[in-house]
Amino acid sequence: MFKFALYLSRSFLFTWLTVVFGFLVLIGLLDSLANGADIVASGEGFRGTFKYMALRAPVIFDRIFVFTLVVAILLTYVKLIRQHELVALLGFGISATRQVLLMIPVVLGASLASVTFIDYTMAPAVRSLQAWGIGEYKIKNITADNPLWLEDNGAIVRATDRESYETLAKLEIFERNGLGEVQSVIWADRATFTDQGWTLQGVRRLDVAGADGESREAYPVEGSAVWTTNQTPTSIARLAAEPRDLSLSEMRNFMRPGNSGAKPSFAYAFWHAHRLTRPLAAIILLIACAALMQRTGREDTGDRTLILGITLGFIFLIIDGAMATFAASGGIAVLPAIAMPLLAFGLLSAFLLTRTEAL
Repeated sequence: MFKFALYLSRSFLFTWLTVVFGFLVLIGLLDSLANGADIVASGEGFRGTFKYMALRAPVIFDRIFVFTLVVAILLTYVKLIRQHELVALLGFGISATRQVLLMIPVVLGASLASVTFIDYTMAPAVRSLQAWGIGEYKIKNITADNPLWLEDNGAIVRATDRESYETLAKLEIFERNGLGEVQSVIWADRATFTDQGWTLQGVRRLDVAGADGESREAYPVEGSAVWTTNQTPTSIARLAAEPRDLSLSEMRNFMRPGNSGAKPSFAYAFWHAHRLTRPLAAIILLIACAALMQRTGREDTGDRTLILGITLGFIFLIIDGAMATFAASGGIAVLPAIAMPLLAFGLLSAFLLTRTEAL
């Protein structure tokens, strides 16, 4: 039995690594071509294409790795069918259920390795892309329509533009007292980060403490001012990034009450749970694929069930993506959004496997 498990594991791993490489190269090339003008304009030249592909690889892998597992499982079974090895496995008494049990360790291991790789590489890669300002990372997360709000040293800060990785623009700082009452409002055209901290330019100040309805006007502050804060361009990039593009520890940090980010806390909670449950999703899809691919006819090549299995994988991704959209926007609670696709496909996989055993 160990030899069978080793053979299936080797076949799956080789197929999976080949599929992952092919998908990353294909999607990465298409992505770099779509953003070729930005890459050339950045001055990186031809080398910039490979740099962009390397930085985008963790992000692309995060979006497709579950689907690559499905494709690799199906292709492994296609190989077994075409070489009549599936007949031999069944002849030795290795049913579909036992095949699943033999493949669970390698599929689970591949899933956990994928989640670990994504967790350690994606967040730094996204921050590098933000600093580079290529394609969709043209600092679009901080705009007038999508401002960045944060609480810092008791003050409320609002930024509506980001001219570069080290420069915020159109800032409003609401300074408060211990009771939370606004004492003054500061407007700044821009804030530039240097070794000495954040320097404000084009500063105007309005003192509202004790006004008691009195009309007051903002007055310009001569020269430059300093924004005293612990924030850095890296922490601002982390605050402005999409929840899915962060590491698990960063998501947990923004899930805590009182912490802020580009999205509400439930969005970070959803993507945190989503990433942790991907190994379970891979096991469920393994059961469904194994049940579908039990084809032992003499002329059977597995092509039809391969298409059916890929379609099933697409349906799972569509439903999972719809639940992600609803949960990240607050339309549905986190637990139902995570559980519904897993439960539905878990029941379907169990039905298909039970049906296979009954035949």
